[in-house]
Amino acid sequence: MNKHGFSFLFFFVSLTSLSGFVRYLSYPQEVNDSSLYYHKIIVNLENSTALHSAFLFFERETEKSLAQGDTIAAVQHLRRIAIGQFQLGFLNESEATAVRGIHLLEQLGTNKITKASKRGLANHLGLVYRKLNLLEKALRFYEEALELASGTMDSVVIINNISNIYLDQKKYELAIKNLSLVYEKSRDQSDSLRIAMALSNLGFAQSKVGMPESLNNMQNSLMIRQRNNDIPGTYSSHQHLSKYYSDNGNRQKSIEHAEQAYKLAKQLNSASYLENALSLLLDLSEDPRVLEYRKLTDSIASAMQIQENKYAAFKYDVEQERQKTQEAELKNEKQKSYKIIFLSAFFIAVVSTIFIVYRKNQQRKTELVQTAQKTEARISKRVHDDLANDVSGVMTFVESKLNIPTKVREKLLNFLSDIYTRARDISVENAEIDVSDFPKALKNLMVQHHPVGVNIITAPYSNINWVAVPEHKKKAVFKSLQELLVNTKKHAKATLVTIAFHKKGRKNEIVYADDGSGFNSNTIVFGGLGNVETRMTEIGGSFSFESSEGKGFKASLTF
Repeated sequence: MNKHGFSFLFFFVSLTSLSGFVRYLSYPQEVNDSSLYYHKIIVNLENSTALHSAFLFFERETEKSLAQGDTIAAVQHLRRIAIGQFQLGFLNESEATAVRGIHLLEQLGTNKITKASKRGLANHLGLVYRKLNLLEKALRFYEEALELASGTMDSVVIINNISNIYLDQKKYELAIKNLSLVYEKSRDQSDSLRIAMALSNLGFAQSKVGMPESLNNMQNSLMIRQRNNDIPGTYSSHQHLSKYYSDNGNRQKSIEHAEQAYKLAKQLNSASYLENALSLLLDLSEDPRVLEYRKLTDSIASAMQIQENKYAAFKYDVEQERQKTQEAELKNEKQKSYKIIFLSAFFIAVVSTIFIVYRKNQQRKTELVQTAQKTEARISKRVHDDLANDVSGVMTFVESKLNIPTKVREKLLNFLSDIYTRARDISVENAEIDVSDFPKALKNLMVQHHPVGVNIITAPYSNINWVAVPEHKKKAVFKSLQELLVNTKKHAKATLVTIAFHKKGRKNEIVYADDGSGFNSNTIVFGGLGNVETRMTEIGGSFSFESSEGKGFKASLTF
């Protein structure tokens, strides 16, 4: 019996909470006419034939708002749907709709608007779970809503709802403590209807522990509500008074207030009010068949409630497990992303280090080659300026002043002339090279080292883009070709020399060939050819050749 006694108290407070729905919603502008029209239908259930249209309207508006990226508006539409589902008794659907709204809000972070919307949804879930008799769960959501409250009026409604949970749990002292606070806050706000609500609920809670002021509080609440023509509130007061007199053995008074409640329910023309009022009258009946019927219906309702609660709990557990799985997957994805980022950074660092080391080595090699080339040029200048000039001076002295036999003088002059010629050749071969116009420098090289009686045929120098070749490499190539021409002149006894210039992929190639006497490449001790190989290796290039006795010589310089 007590369960039905509290059911309407719950229902009334639910409606009281829902009546503040418009205040909780945070629209940037006024609600349009259609939204307001369908909102009234859902909250008040005034037009049952239009209820289906109201649900369709807000479902369409929800999807439209989500498509436009307006999550707040979508949540507001979802909350209206959840209220309608609750009003019709579709508690599981109402729960799912409210939970969806909360999940959408969690994606937006926390601000004044999202706090207000989340507070309303948390309070609504408290109503749903109380109706499902999941009292601890209802209390948890009410407390969450209270933490999000932004003012006294919000707090009053939520604290009142928390007090109803304590009443259901028969924790009357806690209920009285909270309802006293609701009463004080309502008085501070001078809100007569909330004062009446607080007095009625407080008096009803006080009656459960035999406090003498309980009846006076409930009667004062009834008078305030009657003066304000608050029909739903007046109905609730008669419900409380009927229960009070029933608990205290005054059956006649209890029936009188129950009859008054029934009249008001008919005046409100609400199926919910009528069902609750008739239930109270049946509780007061002494007909044994009625009592048996109530006992049977209570048993059936209890069994159904247990099954609904189990189903709701199962759904909640499944949802929690799904969320945990999603969170775990998200965590794994983040860890994978961090690992990829770390490995990428590590790879970039390694590659960068290798590249820097390579560049440093190349720069060092280039510097060494350039240093060697400068040293050669300096030695060449010293040979020319000092040694060759000194030999020339000695030759002049011997020729003009030294008193020696003519044959001896001629022999000495020939010997000194040979020394002078070799010193001059060394100086020329190692002199500083002007590579600013490299094709011209190569032409001069061919003229300077053109052996007598030998034809030199060259492919166009322009086959290689010499502008893109670094200066130190040009000098190495020049010296290498010079070395090959000198070898041909001194040793090959050739009549034809060909020099071809090619672009070979990303590298350049020079092919040098003569038709001279050749040599056995397996037994030859390298001299000038060894110098060519060294020069090409120093600039990151390569040198290869092939030759045999009587079959000429062919070499490839790649750089």
